[in-house]
This record gives sequence, structure tokens and C-alpha cells, in this order.
Amino acid sequence: MYLFLFDVDGTLINSGNAGRMALERVFREIYEVENAMNGIVPDGKTDIEIIKEMLREKAKIDNVDDGIVDFIVSEYIKNLEETINNPHYKVIDGAKEYVQKIHYSKRNIAGLATGNIEMGARVKLKPAGLLKYFKFGGYGSDSESRVEILKIAFERARKFADEEIERVYVVGDTPRDIRAAKEAGFISVAVATGNYKMDDLLKEGPDFLFSSLKDPDAIKLLKDWDLFS
Repeated sequence: MYLFLFDVDGTLINSGNAGRMALERVFREIYEVENAMNGIVPDGKTDIEIIKEMLREKAKIDNVDDGIVDFIVSEYIKNLEETINNPHYKVIDGAKEYVQKIHYSKRNIAGLATGNIEMGARVKLKPAGLLKYFKFGGYGSDSESRVEILKIAFERARKFADEEIERVYVVGDTPRDIRAAKEAGFISVAVATGNYKMDDLLKEGPDFLFSSLKDPDAIKLLKDWDLFS
């Protein structure tokens, strides 16, 4: 059995900046800070990393404790449930079809490995109709380390699967996804569907690099891909 672990933003969906809008609302309402995401680069970071960075850099809080972070997270989710409904939200081309191929296959399984906290990932995937295809995952609410998130997702997959997992593919759109996959000892699959171009991703030396999951060679990674050719 082959396991595919998917990032969310830029890989499966484009949220239309829903996460950014939600966090900026929170920081505007609580700390009276406008445009709090300006200067913050979220690509490949966990939600908790981003929130902590914003608290230090924008709210000027030196001692960021778990209580503050938990409060911001709860407010973020409330706002995300509203901002996710925006006209710029879309499913990345080829992503839903790819996940469906895995779902209906007997030899492949799909999970999430994302910097989003679990509830955030659920909110983001629900409008796309993708949530039902993922029964397990590793999330930013599990760890701030992308490597640990992958390992947690793998352990949950092992409990979920009915047979031994032979290979693990990590599908993501940022250099951090590639580096984390390598460090975890998994196979990195980079897709240039987010904010990074093919050349940017190529520099990290991914095992596979595709313009999108519509690429026929990406389909060939599936253990029984010939069933869908």
C-alpha cells in the first residue's frame, strides 16, 4: 500500500486568503493592529508558528504563552468560518480528481500533513467537498515541526491501514514541504501550484516535481494507476 500525505494551502485548495483575512481580523479587534500579516511569510509554516510570530512582531508581546496562543486560535477559527466563504476560494486544478483516484483505489490511501491546525484544515477543505476523503492526518495543532507532523500522520496512517505501508509520498507546494519529507525519510512530491515556481522547487531537489497533479506522470505514482488510464 502507498500512502500519500497532502499539504492543504497551495496544494489542494487556494483559500482566497481566508486565513490571512481571519488572522488580521483577530489582531485588529484584539490588539488594534491593522494589516498584521504584512511582512509575515506563511508559506510552509504551521499556524502556531505564524500566530506566535505575529504576537511577537505585531502585538509586541515578548512572552508568548500557550494561553494567549489558544485564545488567538479560537478567535481565528471563528473568523475563518466566515472568511472561507469568499469569491476567490478555489480547488487547485487536478487536486480533487487525484484525491478521488486514491480514495477509490484499493492500493493507495490519502492523509493530510499540514501546518494548519486540525480544525482550520477542516474548515478550509469543507467547501471543496474534500474533507470526506481524509480520515487521518498530522496537523499544526500536533506540532510546530513539519517533520514531526509527517511522522504523526504516518503513525496514524499505520493504525488506519489494513496492510503494510510500502511507500510514503509527501505532496506539497513549498520548499519546506520538500525539506521536511527528506528529513522524515519519505518521498517528496513537489507541485508548482502555490506561490513557488518550478525552478524554485527544483533547487530543493524533490524526488518528483510536477506543474500540477494533472500531470500524467503524477498519476503514475499511484500503485494501481493503470486502472484509471
